[in-house]
Amino acid sequence: MSDPTPPLLHDAAFLSALLDALIPAAGRGTPMPGAGAIGIESAVAETIAADAQAGPAIVAALEALRERTPGFASLAAAERAPLIEALATLDPASVRALLRHVYLAYYQHPTVLAALGEPPRPPFPEGFDIEPTDPKLLTALATRRS
Repeated sequence: MSDPTPPLLHDAAFLSALLDALIPAAGRGTPMPGAGAIGIESAVAETIAADAQAGPAIVAALEALRERTPGFASLAAAERAPLIEALATLDPASVRALLRHVYLAYYQHPTVLAALGEPPRPPFPEGFDIEPTDPKLLTALATRRS
């Protein structure tokens, strides 16, 4: 059985550079890692490949970027940023769809959650502590239904 994932999505160096261009490392206050530094390339690639609606357009846009700039992965971050901006101008829908996949993988990663001060685990089954509800607010809602 052959792998249905487009070859571009197996190019870890390209994807890592792309992810770092989309979400670069930041050190203000809380050291946030760049998206390419935390090893989410394969997770992002898998979700793009599984996205029947936007996946093919994302792959086509990224293939065009890689063809226009074969050395993309070796460029400095400052050189990658304008290329991503140009791609966003040419194909905003594909870049928005790409960002959705990247953000979901990035903000679920334990390293990022810890940097944000969140527990590095899914919110359930332990859940989050919530403030107690003021019974007066519930009473006000109940009277509105009447």
